[in-house]
Amino acid sequence: MKKVAVFAHAPLIALLLLVSLLLQREFARGTFDPVERTFVGWLAANTGAKNLLPPLTLVLYDEEASSLAGAPRMGALDVALFARAASRLGAVAAGIEGLTGDPSRMLEAAGRMPVFAGYAPDAPPSMGWTPWGGVPGPHWMELRGLAGRASTRLTHGFFAAPEGGTGPRRAVMVARNSDRVVPSLLALCWAAAQRARSGEASAEGRWLRLAERSVPIDADGGTSFFPAAKASVMTMSEFLVAAEKYERRESRSPLLGHVVVLARATADITRVKSPAESEAATPPELWARAWPSLRQGRCFVLPGWWYQAALTAAGFCLALGTGRRGWRGCAAAGTAALFVYLLVALGVFASAGVLLPFVLSAGTLASGLLLGRFIFRT
Repeated sequence: MKKVAVFAHAPLIALLLLVSLLLQREFARGTFDPVERTFVGWLAANTGAKNLLPPLTLVLYDEEASSLAGAPRMGALDVALFARAASRLGAVAAGIEGLTGDPSRMLEAAGRMPVFAGYAPDAPPSMGWTPWGGVPGPHWMELRGLAGRASTRLTHGFFAAPEGGTGPRRAVMVARNSDRVVPSLLALCWAAAQRARSGEASAEGRWLRLAERSVPIDADGGTSFFPAAKASVMTMSEFLVAAEKYERRESRSPLLGHVVVLARATADITRVKSPAESEAATPPELWARAWPSLRQGRCFVLPGWWYQAALTAAGFCLALGTGRRGWRGCAAAGTAALFVYLLVALGVFASAGVLLPFVLSAGTLASGLLLGRFIFRT
C-alpha cells in the first residue's frame, strides 16, 4: 500500500492539474456563468456599497432619426436636442459617444446637468482628454493628443467596447496620456452617476476610487464583469417622444434619476453577434451591459496562473489527508475546506477586488478529496 501511495503522487498531481485546467476552460467559455454571477453577487453584497447607483439608459441615434436629420451622423442640433430632453426628463447626467463640433450649444441646452463625452482612442478631442488624479500604470493603453483642463461642465474620455465573447467580459476603464490618468466613457459614467465633481475621482494602484466607492482594475487598466442579459435601450425618436409627452404632462418621466448616454447606431455601425449572445447588438449596446455590474459593485479582477497552482497544491493536500479517513471524515474535510475557501474569497474580493471562481475552486478541492479517498482507501 505504501508503494502504491508513493507512485500515485505524481499521477494524482497530474489529474488534479488536468481537472483544474478543464474547469478553467469551461469558466472562460461561460459554462458556469449563472453560478459565478450569483457568487459575485454574494461577495458584493457582503463587501461592497449598500446603495445602488442610478440605472443607465442607452439612446441609439437610429436610422429614422438620421434620415430625418438628413445626415448619416449626429450633428450639433441632434446633440443639443438630446441634452435638452435629458435635462427636462430629470436625468442625473448625460453622455455622448462620438461628440463632434462646438459643444457650447449642447451645454446651454443641458443647463446644470453634468455632461460627459467619449471618443475613439485614436481620435483625441480638440479640447483634450480630461485627466483624473493618480499615477498611471506602466502597461496601460497610451492615448494620443494632449490632456485638457478639468471642467465641471464637460468631461472627455475614450470609448472602448468590452472585450471577450464568452464567459466574463473585460472593459478598459483607464488609459494614460503621458503621465496623466485618462478615464474611459464607462469610468466617466460611473463618476457622473455619483454626481462627482471634477478632480474627485482617481486611480490609485489597482483601484478607481471616488468617495466610498471603488472599482478594481488589472495591470492593463481594465475590469472584468458578467454582462447583463440586455441593455436598457431607446431610440432617439422614442426618447424625444417621451420628453414631449412628459412636457405636456401626458405621462411620468421614464428616465427620472437615470444616467442617459447617446450613441450612434446608424447603418454604418456594424451589429455584431458573439457565440454566447442570443441576438446581435451594436458595440454601444454591449458596452451598456457592463453598467449593472458597475452599478452594483460586482466588477472584479481575475487571478493569475498562480491560483491554479495553489488550487492543485490544496487539492493534493486534501487527497493525502483523506487517505486515513472514511466517508464521514471526507465530508467533514470538504466542509472545512469550503468554509476556508469562502473566507479567503471574501477577504481577497474585499481587499483586492479579485474573484476566486467558485466552481473552479470547489471543483478542484472536491476532486482532490475524492481522488484521495479512492487512491488511498484501505
